Amino acid sequence: MLSAALLVLVATAPGAYDPLFHGSFEQNSSCPAGRQIYSDMGYVGDNNSGDLRYHVDLREWENIWGHASPYDSTAPWPGRSNSAPVIAEFGKTTYIAAHFYVPSGAPPTWLGWITHTDYNYGHNLTAAISTACGDFSPTAQACFIQSMSGQPIVPWRTNSGAFCRLQPNTDYYLNLKMTDPNEPSPTCSQHAEVCAIGTANAVLQ
Repeated sequence: MLSAALLVLVATAPGAYDPLFHGSFEQNSSCPAGRQIYSDMGYVGDNNSGDLRYHVDLREWENIWGHASPYDSTAPWPGRSNSAPVIAEFGKTTYIAAHFYVPSGAPPTWLGWITHTDYNYGHNLTAAISTACGDFSPTAQACFIQSMSGQPIVPWRTNSGAFCRLQPNTDYYLNLKMTDPNEPSPTCSQHAEVCAIGTANAVLQ
């Protein structure tokens, strides 16, 4: 059941001028220009009150999908299997590069994906898992997708198979951007600078 407070917040926040948001993009020497660094974050679930985590650092996977509520502790990659964060201020002309590390002892049976939810849809997303920040042209086709709402975003696994294969003891980025921010959206105003994007983490260990 979705929190009414959360739905109201994410429906009204995009498009409003926020000085903090406008200061949340920075040049990073190892990343292309336009990387989004911060956003407020809401969480969907029966046990959530609709409260937010504010000014969340989007540069790390665990800050986004390592939480299932504003008040729990941070779980490292692959995060919490019940995490369903709403990125309340996803910039239309920026990208998110969420860094994560696959530990050397990661079991070969792990697999998972991020779902772009039908609620708080925002816009279609282009996504890639790469060892490079802001890279949307990975070598492996399985590590790239242009997704519709409700679809998994770059399914991954720690062994060989149809999904994007992740190697132990390796740093990666999940790179995300809106495919066409000018495309009409049922949940985000055409004139808004940001949109709420709903996600959910699926992890099978």
